[in-house]
Amino acid sequence: MTSQERHEARFQRRKAKRLERKQARCNSLGPMNKVFSYRKMFFYGKKCCNGVRWKQSVQNFEGHLFSGTATRRRTVLEQQWKPKACSHFILRERGKIRPIDAPHITDRQIHKTLCNEVLIPLYSPSMIYDNGASQKGKGLHWQFKRIKQQLGWHYRRYGREGAVLLLDLKGFFPNASHALLYQRHRELILNPELQNLADTVIQYSPCPTPGRGMPLGVEPSQQEMVALPSKIDQWIKCQARVHCAGHYMDDYYAFFPTVDEAKLMGHEIVRRFEAAGIRVNKRKCKVIPLTKPFRFCKARFTLTETGKIKVNGSRDGVKRARRKLKLFHKEFKEGKRSFFDIEQYMECQSAYYRNFNDHGRLLRLRRLYHAIFFGGGQCLESSKPGPVSA
Repeated sequence: MTSQERHEARFQRRKAKRLERKQARCNSLGPMNKVFSYRKMFFYGKKCCNGVRWKQSVQNFEGHLFSGTATRRRTVLEQQWKPKACSHFILRERGKIRPIDAPHITDRQIHKTLCNEVLIPLYSPSMIYDNGASQKGKGLHWQFKRIKQQLGWHYRRYGREGAVLLLDLKGFFPNASHALLYQRHRELILNPELQNLADTVIQYSPCPTPGRGMPLGVEPSQQEMVALPSKIDQWIKCQARVHCAGHYMDDYYAFFPTVDEAKLMGHEIVRRFEAAGIRVNKRKCKVIPLTKPFRFCKARFTLTETGKIKVNGSRDGVKRARRKLKLFHKEFKEGKRSFFDIEQYMECQSAYYRNFNDHGRLLRLRRLYHAIFFGGGQCLESSKPGPVSA
């Protein structure tokens, strides 16, 4: 047997083992009537009501949850379920316009069951550890801690030599290809009934461009998109052997020993993204030496000469908070805003900056707050932040 034949035989054995593991994961879910059992659907129906019970539609939904769950379960098992139209509205978050499509709460019950019982168990094994978006036990601040750990690992081996590669995917949700999502369903969801249900969610998703785009605000959409670039992630970690790399949804980072290596790898990663049909915002792709600060997800990371890693919050948030406090003071004097709302806003701002190395920013913001609402300069000494309560 030649060397090429041995390699081919070994590849086929690995391929067969991977298929066996995929089939075992799908078999562990059980048939359709077990995945969408009445008990599970009722449980996730109650979860859908948390935090929004003040809505009349949610109160009606919860009041008829026993009979409604049975009706919707029968519709799903008969493969006749079709999602209702979403409520479309616009959010302006930190100066950025975000179109949101909120599904009806009856559809949310099915979406939540599909995500927790099908998508998450089947998608998670193929996702890298350093992907922290929309996963239980992880999140944005978990991703920040992970970056600090990886920066420390890099510093112990290379010091401040090297650079960080920052990548940003362009229109991650609006430009998502439905063909890639259908292909992922065929590869990982081997139960035809469950695969058809997952395809139905994508088929009826509101998108301006046919065959492209996933809506914000829909739970299956979040799970589909967070796992969409998993093949590229695996190539970066396994084939390219980049130890310090990760991403939070559409924002990527990677640390390299040299600037030239970072640039070379950046071109290759962008080429692979575009070959896979995922667009990259080349204007936001940067290679920054580690001797300079870099920004990731609105936070600024600085690696000092001693190896200490400083993480600062968004500087624009302080400017916005100062303007709002002055506006709130004016509305408070006119009787248009209660002082309780102002206290709640100030506590939200303080809680944000407590997570970072921003004691100075927090102190100055509290000084302004006390100066405006509690009598000027005489209260500045009392504005120092006290111990943080648990």
